[in-house]
Amino acid sequence: MAYDSRSYRDPFWAQSGNFVRGRDPLGIQNSSISVYSTLLPGMTNLTLRLRYYGMYLWLLDEYHQLPPESIFKQKSTVNGQYTFIRRAELLIAFLMANKFPKELSVTGSEFAYKNLNQVQQLGYYDIALGADKLSTTERGSVYWDYTSGALGQYYAGSLINLKLMVPKNGFFERTVERGVSLANAYRSSISTETQALFLLRITQGKLYQTDLDQLLELALNKPLSNTVEGAFYLQLLLQNDTLETNFASSSHSKQRKESLLLFMEHMKAAGNVKEWRTLPQQTYISSVSKSKNEVLEATWGWYFYYLNELIHYSLEGVFWGLLYEIEHGDFSLSQFITHISTAVDEYCQTNSVFDTNTTVEGVIEELKTLTYDALEFVDGLAASVKSKNSIEGVVNGLVSLLALYIENAKNIHELSAYAESYALDKKYGNAVLVFQNYIEANSTLNFKAFVAKVVQTLLTEHIAIAYNKMGNGEKNLLKFIIEDNYLIHIETMEPNFTNPRLRTLFNFTIDLGLMNAEGELTVSGEELLLSLKNEL
Repeated sequence: MAYDSRSYRDPFWAQSGNFVRGRDPLGIQNSSISVYSTLLPGMTNLTLRLRYYGMYLWLLDEYHQLPPESIFKQKSTVNGQYTFIRRAELLIAFLMANKFPKELSVTGSEFAYKNLNQVQQLGYYDIALGADKLSTTERGSVYWDYTSGALGQYYAGSLINLKLMVPKNGFFERTVERGVSLANAYRSSISTETQALFLLRITQGKLYQTDLDQLLELALNKPLSNTVEGAFYLQLLLQNDTLETNFASSSHSKQRKESLLLFMEHMKAAGNVKEWRTLPQQTYISSVSKSKNEVLEATWGWYFYYLNELIHYSLEGVFWGLLYEIEHGDFSLSQFITHISTAVDEYCQTNSVFDTNTTVEGVIEELKTLTYDALEFVDGLAASVKSKNSIEGVVNGLVSLLALYIENAKNIHELSAYAESYALDKKYGNAVLVFQNYIEANSTLNFKAFVAKVVQTLLTEHIAIAYNKMGNGEKNLLKFIIEDNYLIHIETMEPNFTNPRLRTLFNFTIDLGLMNAEGELTVSGEELLLSLKNEL
């Protein structure tokens, strides 16, 4: 009798290995993330509303001033503070859902929209029921499952980085000078009556429909131009970066301020609201033929960031082609490496790409004679992925990598110096290391042997990275497994780019009245741009 899931259930060794999706199968994207973290410290891709910064500091200041007998301070654990913050987050969500339903990136908005009919049923919104996280609370039954709310999950890192908040024994505390200053700046934007009502509703755990008009001063989209609060946020963006490195050069870094200048210049020149996405690519194009001393530090940083992205896309494109071939074939490990090498050789011969018996150095010299730039090769890789042409994708990915090496060769030393200055040089997957490990170390191999070496390296690196990410957890991130020396396909991942916080920067400029929703600079924005140009 054959065993199956009906006849033999516990344990059933043939059950799913609990494989999950992951965006970084080669573990190389952290090098890109580290670069844009250096360029825009104090922001993340999830901290999209600038006014949350002030609200949280005001709440922490108010919590600090609560009397010992307050219901939020009676417990010796941090749960009281978390409940205080969570109720405030949900109050804001209901305010925004009622008054500004089209506004995005509001913590708890989905929960608020689903429960807008509570007023008809209860006469009020039950904030305590929707916010308080108890030991018996079922997952998904409250607005936010993470215990310390969006503050703990999303905003804490940014507030700590900006020296506005510090964690202490599980609690969040505003810093004595900068944190208190932001709390006071936010407080100046709301009347004492609004403050009192909001704090009362936090304590009561209820929100009435009649409260909403009285709480409008707390709206996340409230104009901040010409306010003390807005001035504080702008000063925060323009201050020197507080990077957590041991390098002296980072202590006076102004890359966030310089990035703001570059972004505003870029948007002014583009004249299209969608162009906020293209700053890294345009910076790469304008900088690749220059030296570091000709541009701002942040310009070089965005250039380095996008070079990392292009290199990662090239390697992930090759890996995509390998996964596609594993999915549609049946190979042992050695057979697979031979299969890919042979298929690449045949493709190159058929399409007159180049002789694969030529060394990598020789191929590089051939590529130098072409009129195509590296970005065109990357575009060719993207087309191969779209058309599901796996072997062509492997070839284009490798050629893209070589073309990027050629295009950036004269800047390798300065790129390396920039990376070292901000502790980026040891990040796995950084551009300089990839060039060294994949190209320079294999330059004397013929191209066919080079293909075999890269294939084996990528397969090995993926397995090592996947197991390292799993640690002691149960989630399996492998995209293929080797069983009895045969490759077993799990999932084919297409190459992708990271998201470098520019959406957050765009939102902040709108919140501060420097730019309108159409991406056009306001009068205040033009004035700031001119000031930054004169300063930097």
